[in-house]
Amino acid sequence: MNQYKQGAFFSYDFVGENSWNGYERKCLFANTGNGQFIDVARPLGSDSIKDGRGVAIADFNGDGKLDVVINNNNSTPTIYMNNLRKVGNSIEIKLVGERSNRDAIGGQVRLTAGGKTMTRQVEAGSGYASESMLIVHFGLGEVSRIDGVEITWPSGLVQRIEPSKLDGLVGRIAKIEEGSDQVVGMPRVYSGPRAVASVVKANGKQL
Repeated sequence: MNQYKQGAFFSYDFVGENSWNGYERKCLFANTGNGQFIDVARPLGSDSIKDGRGVAIADFNGDGKLDVVINNNNSTPTIYMNNLRKVGNSIEIKLVGERSNRDAIGGQVRLTAGGKTMTRQVEAGSGYASESMLIVHFGLGEVSRIDGVEITWPSGLVQRIEPSKLDGLVGRIAKIEEGSDQVVGMPRVYSGPRAVASVVKANGKQL
């Protein structure tokens, strides 16, 4: 017990190059739409056995589909580019704070489309040793029109965006500034670091 309290079992001499987590197959859960999830990692080839330490999600190549990067202990990252063909429509929303912090961290976005309301939150540090993109992403399936957006900013301001302001923005990035009734459409472009691009070419797998 004294050795444990003194950290002996967490020292390099004890652990060495080994891992407390072991080298376990990764899981990727797909929402079946009925309140259940199924693990699809193995059939999609995204069940790397490397010693993963953190995972982040972002649209690395600007195609509107979310990609996954896993940071591995003492190894190069594992990057899964989402190349699925039938993924439906989507929209991404970039919040710019005025009274709130500039990145709108802590802000919540509720989007209604096709009779469903989805909620996303702008997060910094979305996982262990990792951070996903600050732009929030909404998958829309076959729906091509947004019925409304409600934003709760970190300052407490609740802002509602009329559907007409979002016409033509499915498939793009909608930039919304705190307190402004203007919505600016931005094209999706690759904005990831060059280092990530080189890793994708050298070590990346396709999802």
